[in-house]
Parts: sequence; C-alpha cells; structure tokens
Amino acid sequence: MLIFEKTGKVTPEQDKTNVVLTFNVPNGTEKLMIDYEYSPKLFGDETAAMKMLEESIEKYLGDAYSAMPQDFLPVKNLITLSLDDNGNYRGAAHRQADRQHHEIGRDFASAGFVKGEIHSGEWQVVLNVHCCACEVSYTIKITGEEKR
Repeated sequence: MLIFEKTGKVTPEQDKTNVVLTFNVPNGTEKLMIDYEYSPKLFGDETAAMKMLEESIEKYLGDAYSAMPQDFLPVKNLITLSLDDNGNYRGAAHRQADRQHHEIGRDFASAGFVKGEIHSGEWQVVLNVHCCACEVSYTIKITGEEKR
C-alpha cells in the first residue's frame, strides 16, 4: 500500500539544513519500503564550482591547507535521509548514491536503520542536505506491507 509520496526541490539556499517531511503510518503495517532518488548528482557548471570551492577552502581550511579547487572536482550534490518513528530515531542512510531503496521491519532493516516493530502514527523522513550546489529535484515513495 502507498503510504507517502512526495516530489520536490531543494535549493542552494537550503544547503547544510534538514528538510523534514511528515507522514502517517497506518495501524497494521508490518514493513516499510522507502524508495528515494534525487538529481542532478553532479553540479555541471565548472566555473561556478571553482568559485564555490575557492570560497569553501578559504572559509573552512584557510592558509593552513594548500588545497587546489580542482582537487575537489567534480562537485557533487549530496542529500541523504534519516528516519524518525513517532519522535524516536530509527536510523539514517548517509550514502552517496542518488537512487536508494531501504526496508525496515520487525526482523530486518537496511544498513543504518534499526529493525523493530513498525508502530502506527506520525513518522518523519528527513532530507539531510549536505551539499546542494544547484537546484535538486527529489522523489520519495514510501510503501507499506500489511500484517498477514
């Protein structure tokens, strides 16, 4: 059964923030499957990327580090997920992949998540915006498997 589906955009102004999306899990749900993707993965404007990298090196590393901006190319957008179950942390998928599938249930959970009963109620999937160099589109689809 479809529990939640959302398509949206994250902008560079949301860089280094969290985007909280709330959904309700119905009673009798045994397992959740989360399919998540975002694009673009790579920031294609090399001139803008070089400027961004120069500013970041100066801000975060200063003169103590002799990094060259081109050492960090290509710039990659990175938006990961974490999950809360009725206010309790259920884990995170801080992975580089721009397409992901995760499952959570009583006896199994994808790496990074806590297995256990799927409680009905208000859950949150949180987009952790580590790097958003350009406008990024995302889609999250959460389906549930009912108890038999």
